[in-house]
Amino acid sequence: MKFAALAALAAISALTAISPANAQTASRLRLLCTADGATDHSISARFEQRGARKKFDASFEAAPNLGFSAGQFLTVRVAGVNVGSMRLIRDAASRDIIGDLEFDTRVDDGNPFPANFPAVRSGTNVRVGPLACSLR
Repeated sequence: MKFAALAALAAISALTAISPANAQTASRLRLLCTADGATDHSISARFEQRGARKKFDASFEAAPNLGFSAGQFLTVRVAGVNVGSMRLIRDAASRDIIGDLEFDTRVDDGNPFPANFPAVRSGTNVRVGPLACSLR
């Protein structure tokens, strides 16, 4: 009888220990996507939501001499909504043309989410300049 009671107590303890982790996972959403152009250029995008906090990042990278230049701006669209633009720069080490746009609801040094940022779910389309991908 003691063994059955101890086994039941152990099972209850294990379930209680697992529950907070499952609840945390259930409230977390992380979606990513990438796309490669026909030439040596690509994009990547990431959206994360954990409780009330949201983060979004989109980046662009192109080899030199592909028609992209430092100082150029690329529009970033999420679900067809223009959420901002990124200014391209030349990476000093690789000479690549790169750009990045970040939003975070925890505003510190980053950009706050724009008021028109659409709801995001799996399959949401992200377009950076000429390339697009679907968040998964």
